[in-house]
Amino acid sequence: MNILYIGQYPLGSTSRMRGEILKNLYPQANYHVINTSIPFDGANRLLRSLCFRYKIGPLIDKINKYILKEVTNLTAETQRRRKERGEINKISNGYTLIWVDKGVFITPKTTQYLKSLTNKLVHFTPDPAFTFHKSHLFRASLPLYDYAITTKAYELDYFRQYLSEDHIIYATQGFDKTIHLPKTPFQNKKEGVLFIGHYEKARGQAVQQMIDAGIMVYLAGIKWDAFVNNNKTNIFLNYLGQGIYGDAYVEALSSYHFSWGSISKWIPELHTTRTFEIPACGTALLTERNSETNLFFKDDEVLFYDSMDELIEKIRYYQNHLDELEILTKKGTERVNRDGRDYESILRLVLKKIKL
Repeated sequence: MNILYIGQYPLGSTSRMRGEILKNLYPQANYHVINTSIPFDGANRLLRSLCFRYKIGPLIDKINKYILKEVTNLTAETQRRRKERGEINKISNGYTLIWVDKGVFITPKTTQYLKSLTNKLVHFTPDPAFTFHKSHLFRASLPLYDYAITTKAYELDYFRQYLSEDHIIYATQGFDKTIHLPKTPFQNKKEGVLFIGHYEKARGQAVQQMIDAGIMVYLAGIKWDAFVNNNKTNIFLNYLGQGIYGDAYVEALSSYHFSWGSISKWIPELHTTRTFEIPACGTALLTERNSETNLFFKDDEVLFYDSMDELIEKIRYYQNHLDELEILTKKGTERVNRDGRDYESILRLVLKKIKL
């Protein structure tokens, strides 16, 4: 079995996380990676900006040439090894699976070539591919894929314009069960609410209500500068910087009594990675109630809210009833593990659907 994974592969990225899980699920396979971060990271800022924002410019050409060159090199290497084993007459350039992760820079021409090498060309994206992270290259390439996987239920109708229903797979967001673990015993957790994520107006308003109500909030993320400056005398706001990543991210999620799984209002999503990462890290999830979160959890597993007044009231209650909070927190952790919200379980289901 030959598997080719094409996508960003830097340490700590969710795309690498998926790639490593895929590799581990098929330990006997010849597994190859084409890391598209290499040509992208090596370009200057202007070219990266044109490429990222508009999917145009010399870097697009460079990335596609890099992919084609790497595929050619892998084919030659496979052929050499088979010749050494006396298998030179066997097909040397066929792949059981080619997995493209967030292929927003890949042209239809490159996609067509990849398709010629396999009967299972799969695209995966955890991002809003039509309503936010738009790419004309991806839209033009999409009909060429055998399967497309999305984590955005609200974009399924867009995908249906390019592929038939049986070639579109919906998967939820998830967590990595080897990384997102309860690190801090409940009795050692800090009082307060943690939120890690970028500033949005609605998020700012919500945090303002919490700190004005005397709830300690620990905040990390970009574009919060003005908000933090306006509240520099508020003792209930603690700004932890523009980002927390890697092991420090997991440690942070596990360190507080509550963590807010704020769902972005910039796009119409109904759950996010934090929806599962927070309970997986052994912390009580604060999440708005909607049609998706209602499917994932019961009322005694997370702290649902329909308004900020309700959220503040629940935080205050559980701050004074930590024994009940500990029970709720454990139930939330058990739920995400029992339901298989980890990436490995999710990918197993996806691979079953594509009949690999």
